[in-house]
Order: sequence, then structure tokens, then C-alpha cells
Amino acid sequence: MHLLERAHALLDKAAELPPLRALRRRRAEAAFAHNTDANLFRGIYPSFEAAQASAPRTRPLGYDNADAAGMYLERIKRIYPSDYPVIFWLQKLFAQGCNTVFDLGGHIGIGYYGYQRYLDYPTKLRWTVSDVPAVMARGMEIARERDPAARLSFNGDFAGAGGVDVLLALGVLQYLPDTLAQRLAALAQGGAQLPRHIILNLTPLHVLDNGGQDYFTLQSIGTAFCPYRIAAYAPFLEGLTRLGYQIVDRWQNPDKHCHIAFEPEHSLDVYHGFYLRRG
Repeated sequence: MHLLERAHALLDKAAELPPLRALRRRRAEAAFAHNTDANLFRGIYPSFEAAQASAPRTRPLGYDNADAAGMYLERIKRIYPSDYPVIFWLQKLFAQGCNTVFDLGGHIGIGYYGYQRYLDYPTKLRWTVSDVPAVMARGMEIARERDPAARLSFNGDFAGAGGVDVLLALGVLQYLPDTLAQRLAALAQGGAQLPRHIILNLTPLHVLDNGGQDYFTLQSIGTAFCPYRIAAYAPFLEGLTRLGYQIVDRWQNPDKHCHIAFEPEHSLDVYHGFYLRRG
């Protein structure tokens, strides 16, 4: 065993030699550029725009295309372990009388469909999904068949979050060029009432000693490339508490990881979720 460990250590050192490291990077870049079925990340960038500019030309950018709109169809029929904290708090909020939900980045309505098997939806429930046009168009097609009660609607304007009971952001904040705090502040400045409850999940946050700065990587989802924000943990929450929100609950998503090729210090072992309440 000792000899085997030494052999592995020698191989690891050899792989870091400049010629081999360069070869590994070229191979990784080729795999990234032509990926079709894996969730891959590469590069560290100071801004959304810089990450976007680094994307290969082999795939479109973002989710606003037919291929990306066709993803995640299986999720309308099942949930995952990371969904249970969201279901827990939605159940409590519905029982308290909440009946309007603004689901930012809710894709085709995967939360709406997936959770209804586990929750008693209020009779007057109005669940609005906000996403990019191609995804919402696909969602409206599916809703005509799967939502006879017509409780699900689609609205690409974040202004629609004004005055709702519950704002959901489940695995979406990393894809936005601006932050949630910035969006909510703009909503308030426009005279709208902020959502009283916020449930966040699948949020990548870092605790690096970098002055509290967000950083970006580039993700390949197989059908497209997406700039991907990894926010600084404490400043992320401070941006929301400054708007009057209190952190009621927090949890981790240990089944969610972000491995950035050749960047172990910037990679993440867990993602995060929060329930926040205002007033």
C-alpha cells in the first residue's frame, strides 16, 4: 500500500509538470467545447461579461433556445432530496394563507408540477414562473395539457414579483447578470411592495478570503454555455438583510457540487438554501 501511495503521488506530480499540464488543459478544453451530456465548469472570471466572452462558439449562450427549453422534463414527475426544505416551508406558508408565488427561473414550471404531489395547493393559488422566452413558450405549451386548473402562468418581467406572498429562486441566481438584492432594490424603488417571504435553494456561495467579491465561471450544460456566478456568502445575505429580510432558516445541499477544472480552491462541495421573511 505504501508503494502504491508513493506511485500515485509521483503520477500526480508528473501531471503538474508544464508539458503534461498544458496537454491536460487542451484535452479538457476540447471536452468542454464539445460536451453534450455532462455538467462541466471551466475558468475563473471577474464578471458575467468576461465569462460569457470566453465561451466557445460550438454552442449557444444561455437557456433561451429550444434545446435548453426541452431540458428537465423528467423533473415535473419527481423531486430530489434538495427539494424537501422548499416543500417544508411552502407547506407552512400555504397553511398560513399565502397563495401567490413568483418562481424566478422556474423553467417550464418544474417546481409547480413536481411539488403538487406532496402539497395541498390553496384553492386560490396563483403560481407565476419567470424565465427566458424560449423556456416560457415551452412551459405554456405544456401547461395547456397539464394544468387544467390554470393556476400556472408565465411572466418574464421581474416586476411581476411585486406584492406576491412568496418569491422562489431555486437554482437560478447563479445565472443572472445582476444580484437578487439589486433586483429587489429596483423593485422597491419603483414603488412595488417586496415579497414578504423568500425561499432560496441550490445557491452556490463561497467563503474565500477575497474581500467578499463574487466570481464567475463558465458552465457547459450540454446544450449551451452559461456564465455562472458564485457569490460571497456573507455579502450575499447582507444584501437581503439590508432590504429588511430576516434569515429564518438555512440549509445545505450536499448533493450539489461545482467542480471547476484545474481550480480546486474555487470549486464547491455544497450549495445553500435559505428561508427569509420580511416584516
